[in-house]
Amino acid sequence: MDERMERMEGMLSQLISTVGNLNVMVGHMKVENEQRHKEIVTKLENLELDQEYIWEKAVRNEREIARIVKQRN
Repeated sequence: MDERMERMEGMLSQLISTVGNLNVMVGHMKVENEQRHKEIVTKLENLELDQEYIWEKAVRNEREIARIVKQRN
């Protein structure tokens, strides 16, 4: 009976250790995911700024083309 209790205590100790390790791993994963999320958000914001710049430039070019066409006619 004592031997059985010792084995159960050993297994319980091992289980507690495993759960602790899993908690550490989950913590690391959360930090990594937060970093990746910030990186993706930054890239999306940069893409949005680029798109706005391209649209502004396209509008300016269209206006300039319209002005030149009007001058030619």
